[in-house]
This record gives sequence, C-alpha cells and structure tokens, in this order.
Amino acid sequence: MLSIEGLRSALSAERLSAYARPEDTDEVDSVARYLWNLALCSALQPALHTLEVTVRNRLFRISGRIVDQTTLRFDKIPCWLDARPSLLADRERQAVEKAKETIVRRRRPMTEGRLVSALGFGFWVSLCKRSYEQGRAGGPRLWPELATRGFPHLPKAQRTRSQILHALDPLRDLRNRVSHHESVWDRKLNRSHQDILETIAWINRDLATTLQEHSPLPAVLDRGVAGFRAQAEAIIK
Repeated sequence: MLSIEGLRSALSAERLSAYARPEDTDEVDSVARYLWNLALCSALQPALHTLEVTVRNRLFRISGRIVDQTTLRFDKIPCWLDARPSLLADRERQAVEKAKETIVRRRRPMTEGRLVSALGFGFWVSLCKRSYEQGRAGGPRLWPELATRGFPHLPKAQRTRSQILHALDPLRDLRNRVSHHESVWDRKLNRSHQDILETIAWINRDLATTLQEHSPLPAVLDRGVAGFRAQAEAIIK
C-alpha cells in the first residue's frame, strides 16, 4: 500500500490538494476524487478522439477542394498547407513547420497524410477563425464555403464559421485538459459530452449515434466520488 505522503510526493501536494473539498471526511476522499477524475478522462477519450480525427479530416478534405492548388508552389509536401508563399497566418504556418520537423525526427517520409496527423487539434480549430474567411487577401478563403460543404447536418441558420468556432473551441480546451491530466470532474461533462456528439453529428450522424450508444461516460459519472472510495482505501494505508 502507499502512504498519503508518498502519493503527495509523487503527484505534488498542490496537484493532490486540488481534489480536496471542505466536506471531505478525510484525505482518502481527495484520492477517491483523483481516481474518479482519471476514470472520467479515460471515459471521455473515445468521443474526444473521434471528434478530433473526424473534424481534422473533414476540414482538410473539403479545404483541399476549395483552394485552387494548381497555381501553388510547395515546400516539401504537395499540399496547400505547405504552399510557398504560405497561405496560412503566422501561428498556423509555424505549426506546419513544427509538424514537418516532427515527421523528420521520426524518420518518416513527408506525405500529406502524415502532415495532417502531426498537426494538433488546435491548428484545425484555428482554421475556423476570421482570418480564413473570404475577405483575407493572400489566404485560402475557406469560409463560408467550408461551413456549407463541411458541415451538411448543421442547421442552415447556424451554418456559419463563427458558430463552428464557438462549438469547437471549448471542446479543444477540454481535450487539452484531458491530455494534460488536469481536473475535469468539476465541469459539466454531460453537457460537454453532448456537445461533442452534436458536433460530430454535423458531419456524420451515424457515427455520433454509435458513440452515444457505447459511451462509458454516463456510468462513470453516475459512480461519483463515492464509487471510488473503496479503491482509494485499498491504495492508501
């Protein structure tokens, strides 16, 4: 078994204290809450993973049809994301350069698919910002066409760049919190989970329905902190 001091040393006192609440009976409750948070993060992963992959593939596929690539010159990959001069804003251009460095470091061939995979979710959400609308000179001018062609099941009145960004940005934040092992137990995860499924449904309704039917999140939410108390007691002496 592990002492509470040993666990605090491993995780840091500051991290573990973030899971304590005034109503707790003892320190084991904060450990139970930490374990619950781990389970919640794990239960969110299928939906978050599917959201990221579905959105990035959709944005890339449709943007490739919007951008006229016949007049472009490329750096290392024949893809508009790697055009020279770049069509991207500075931050996104730098993200592409870092992604290419990652591919080189892994000693993999420079391909379109590997570039798409190496770019983080934040990059794709950034393509939903105002700088990628029709009015930006020298840019790819993705919107509003990308909204119409990329999100066919989003209600027509809401099918705008700003609506899509408004939906994706908080989910990007949640994804980052889960990836960086931060607390999510105190968030409205039922609502966030529904937002994930709804956003996926704008692209692929059947995929969203399947995820909802098989999601482990509701059961983990229902267990609550009390459902992890026995496990915490078995860990802490």
